[in-house]
Amino acid sequence: MLILLAPFALLAPVWLTGKALYWGTPSTQFIPWWWQAWQTLRSGELPLWNPLVGMGAPLLANYQSALLYPPTWIYFALAAIGGLPLMAWGQALMVAFHLAWAGWGMGLLIRRLDRSELAQSIGGLAFGLSGYLVARAHFLSINATVAWLPWILLIAYELVQEPRSNRPVLKLGLVLALQWLAGHAQLAWYSLILAIIWMAFWAWRDTRWRSLGSIALRFGLAGLLAFCLSAAQLLPTVEYLANSQRATQVDFSQAATYSFWPWRLIGLVAPNFFGNPAQADYWGYGNFWEDAIYVGLLPFLLAMASLLWMRKTMDQKALVIFLAVLILVSFMLALGNNTPLFEWLFYTVPTFSLFQSPARFTIWMIFSLSLLAAIAADYWKRPAGRALYWSRLVVAGAAAVLGVAAIGMVLIMQGALNLPQTFFSATLTMGAVGLAVAWLHLRSPGEDGLNRQWGWLVMGLVAGDLLFAGWGLNPGTSLELYKENANFYPELRAELGAGRLFIAADDEYRLRYEHLFQFDSFYTAEPLQSRSSLLPNAFLLDGVSSANNYDPIVPGKYKEFMEKVNEADGSDHVELLQQMSVSWVGTIAENGSISLEAVAGFSRARWAECGQMIESIDNLDVCAKDEIGSAEVIRDTANSVDVAIDSPSGGWLVLADTIYPGWRAFVNGEEITIFPVEGVFRGVHLQGGKYEVKFIYQPLSFYAGSALSIFSWLSVLVLWRRRPA
Repeated sequence: MLILLAPFALLAPVWLTGKALYWGTPSTQFIPWWWQAWQTLRSGELPLWNPLVGMGAPLLANYQSALLYPPTWIYFALAAIGGLPLMAWGQALMVAFHLAWAGWGMGLLIRRLDRSELAQSIGGLAFGLSGYLVARAHFLSINATVAWLPWILLIAYELVQEPRSNRPVLKLGLVLALQWLAGHAQLAWYSLILAIIWMAFWAWRDTRWRSLGSIALRFGLAGLLAFCLSAAQLLPTVEYLANSQRATQVDFSQAATYSFWPWRLIGLVAPNFFGNPAQADYWGYGNFWEDAIYVGLLPFLLAMASLLWMRKTMDQKALVIFLAVLILVSFMLALGNNTPLFEWLFYTVPTFSLFQSPARFTIWMIFSLSLLAAIAADYWKRPAGRALYWSRLVVAGAAAVLGVAAIGMVLIMQGALNLPQTFFSATLTMGAVGLAVAWLHLRSPGEDGLNRQWGWLVMGLVAGDLLFAGWGLNPGTSLELYKENANFYPELRAELGAGRLFIAADDEYRLRYEHLFQFDSFYTAEPLQSRSSLLPNAFLLDGVSSANNYDPIVPGKYKEFMEKVNEADGSDHVELLQQMSVSWVGTIAENGSISLEAVAGFSRARWAECGQMIESIDNLDVCAKDEIGSAEVIRDTANSVDVAIDSPSGGWLVLADTIYPGWRAFVNGEEITIFPVEGVFRGVHLQGGKYEVKFIYQPLSFYAGSALSIFSWLSVLVLWRRRPA
């Protein structure tokens, strides 16, 4: 009950008061993506392409948009009922649902391992309300992906334990597919690695080495099934990755961004020791949520008890050792560039060069601590003899910590002590919770077994501690932020026309991280500013077309071109802006205000009489715009663009939209070749005369993937209805 209800209580200040999440990615990525997808669906097209970001970019293939993840469809249903505000309001409920789903899955896994109801509750709460999940909940694709981890491990365990049954293969394929559709490749990959290690351990633990080949084969079949079920998403995403800025690898400095700060280990017992952005006093290294690892003080102490008194849990000794090793490996990998290990792995082991933020490896630590806490819960008995003596000393120690922290707070407020206040406020909270833990330990059941009232007090303490630690980490704001057609810049919307908005990279960075979304506090700017600033990709909410793109991956050629634009100055800069069809440039002042300057001479479609291949056949250089011919965009939808051509002689039509696999061009129903112009734009060669050129986005990767997915889902439905083997 607590596992399922506590997450909704945590987010109640948002969803229960009619507010919406906004800080960071909800207002600048997820809601704009989903709103654009919904608008495309309403117009009768599939949301395959996003014409409003970065001169056009894939939308469905953008993995983190998770448009094919079934819970995402709930947002579309809410949009159909109440428009953009109701869609945004639903985010908090979906975050709470995934936290509850994570905790419930963890509880069922612990139950499958024959642990008690108390153990299930403690482990489920520790995982589902952990700092890792709650602090990152505003990053919705991480929240959704991690929620499936305990379910994967639960069914992977069943696959090892039930070697003669095929049902676990189907179940594992289903949960893997759902996780892969949830939208975060890094956490899905870490989950898959953990599942393999987990199964190998249980195969060894239960002496099933002879059937290891069979287990590996069945796991491989489950993975293949998951790929087929999610192929409609995975194939376009793989194609996008191959054509993105991450086609090879990220550089080491980028990959090591958000390496775990070792001092944040204190966060295992005092999560706000270095402050908290929800309290506007965070001053630690990096950002708060990437290093958040709190699982509750009581679960952490229980986990330590499992390690320290392993001899008393001999029936679980192998599992305890396995989890201890997993914690150590997780921590070493999470340290990133704080040790030479990660750099060696980056250059020698595949996949380590694909992701940033090594701190996310701590998900293995969070899982292990939660399970260790559950193991110890079943050995928790009232202390007697010498253990009682030491328990009373712990009570005295907790009271002393509480007293010292209280005195420190008073001295700081009086100006007599020059230390960060967060040291003492966090220690004060730790002391109070520690005192409650010590009291519960003294009141724990004897040999007669569990006292149900005492069990509720334990679960209430764990839930209350975690709710207090996570309170406010996902702030909400008025639905005014998501009001449809808010029209914050009426002059821009009126004058933009077929042109695009542009903000220089340095200005965008300052606006995002120095004015709107500072890491030390959630309250440095009014939430409405994140909409009125037209920050990428918030401009999607107003239907504004921009040359900027804040997607996690972007077309590689587009990124190269944008680097050239941001490095250029003077007339060269203006010429590049004109080529990109930029009609307005936004400039950010020191105080964060935005000024807009019009750009003359822009053109989305232009006619050039001459052109020549440069460097290779994969690139084309065209001459300046030829006034003899004309080119005009006459129709424009998400997945198609129609251009009218009128020229007495042959030449080149250049469309200032990103060239990308899947785009096709037709004249009078006959397909013609699209050439890359300046490496990034679309160009076609035409004879003289009047034409209508139709560009259509028809990605083979999506249609082939969809056919495979539909066939696979139907096959699973048929197999599921059969009697289990």
